Amino acid sequence: MLDVIVVGGGPAGSVAAAVLAGAGCRVLVAERARFPRSKPCGDYLNPGCAGVLNRIGALGDVEHAALPVPGWRIVAPDGAAATTAFSAGTGFALPRRTLDHILLTRAVRMGAAVIEAAQVTALGRGPGGVRVTIERGAGPGEREVLGARLVIGADGLRSAIARMIGAGAAPRGGRFTVGAYLEGLDGTGASGERPPGEIHFARDRFCGIAHLPGGLANVTIALPAGALRTWRGDLEAGYWTALRAFPGLAGRLAGARTVGRLRASGPVGYRRRRAVGDGVLLAGDAAALINPMTGQGMFLALRGGELAGLAALRALDRGGPTRRALAAYDRERRREFGDAFLVSRILDNLAFRPSVVGRAVRAMAGRSALGTRFIDGVGGVSRAASVMHPRLLAGLLGIA
Repeated sequence: MLDVIVVGGGPAGSVAAAVLAGAGCRVLVAERARFPRSKPCGDYLNPGCAGVLNRIGALGDVEHAALPVPGWRIVAPDGAAATTAFSAGTGFALPRRTLDHILLTRAVRMGAAVIEAAQVTALGRGPGGVRVTIERGAGPGEREVLGARLVIGADGLRSAIARMIGAGAAPRGGRFTVGAYLEGLDGTGASGERPPGEIHFARDRFCGIAHLPGGLANVTIALPAGALRTWRGDLEAGYWTALRAFPGLAGRLAGARTVGRLRASGPVGYRRRRAVGDGVLLAGDAAALINPMTGQGMFLALRGGELAGLAALRALDRGGPTRRALAAYDRERRREFGDAFLVSRILDNLAFRPSVVGRAVRAMAGRSALGTRFIDGVGGVSRAASVMHPRLLAGLLGIA
């Protein structure tokens, strides 16, 4: 019998597997796709991710493959702009295809086993643990049942494991994202330079830009479902029309073209599931979702995977992963991520009030320390709650 089966080989699952395998556990990762594979994403890791990457020994590989992100350029709906810088460390911009491959490879190097093109179709209690039914193809003989003392469900937004333990379905509300890799975007630095990330706001949407190695840029728009429906199924035309409507992008698109296909995803909003079942933990998007605006999504995945791995170790050491033994994991998640969720929801409400965004951006443009304090809070350099400090808020709103 295995110690742990991790369902999902994305960032949360791979980090959890690396933590467990590094501690000597017998770990199997069951991944539905075949790696390397592409994944809709903003391709950005905030500076807070560096600690997790360092603890599992993957930071050097990420630094080698990524373009550093020293800060963010924030553009208001009226075109006002501020360029901000982190006070310490950097973020990282690299394709999810590359990041996920690095993390899963790291888990394997730590001792985890991996099976790809493997879909988990059933969970059940068995002697001493959990029985997992895995299908590795459509034909006879491709189904197998494996036993483990514990299962970690890190299988994403539409988590099958979450459904199987009754933790709730995927959210119905939230924004949808449409993104593409662009080359020829004016203002994109060459490989080796350190351009800031960018976020452009409009009345009911925003656009995030991560400048990637090789001169490509990930340009992703997040917009409400109602606005997406007005595109009438023509993603290509709707995407380019929407880009030209952002004041900070309109003059930079003459030489830009897509590389590969447009990628649509969603809905992406706020959702917290009960992250513990009998013999099961949830991690990553399977456990919680956050608005992608602040770049916290990847931190929640990486740190959440680490917390899941550590909680699993404690439960296994104490004789068994009962729900009671695992209950501390939910409390840890609330302590770790509660501030980030609160701040992100508040910012999400304020971000689509053009006058508020305009005042804040002008304040940051005039006082660089304000911009640094702000992005330190949303970027994991300091606690997210620091964004809610009265003096910082007063400065951003132009009243102090």
